[in-house]
Amino acid sequence: MNASVTSPIGGTATGEPGTLAPRPPAPVAVLEWLLTGASETDILAALRARYPEADPAETLASVRDTLTAEGQPDALALRGWLLLSYRELYRRMLEVGDFDGARKVLKNISETGL
Repeated sequence: MNASVTSPIGGTATGEPGTLAPRPPAPVAVLEWLLTGASETDILAALRARYPEADPAETLASVRDTLTAEGQPDALALRGWLLLSYRELYRRMLEVGDFDGARKVLKNISETGL
């Protein structure tokens, strides 16, 4: 039997109950845990349990550096990403017949001046 189980601190275990999928690098796991709302206490406990070889201070510093860099995107690159995202949302809404949602996407673009 193939099951998918969400772990208590984020990530997904796939396969037989009690088995885990290959683990990502520690900083990637910490980012995933942060994005799922895990507390610092939970993250440190999970790091000790799942990544005993990882230095928690170094791992958290790496995550902090990643978040800092991601928080300073190039304005034109960000604008391009937003427009591509809007286009994809618009396309999917038309595809499923959500014409009101597609109209809202267009309205949002025109109001924000993208």
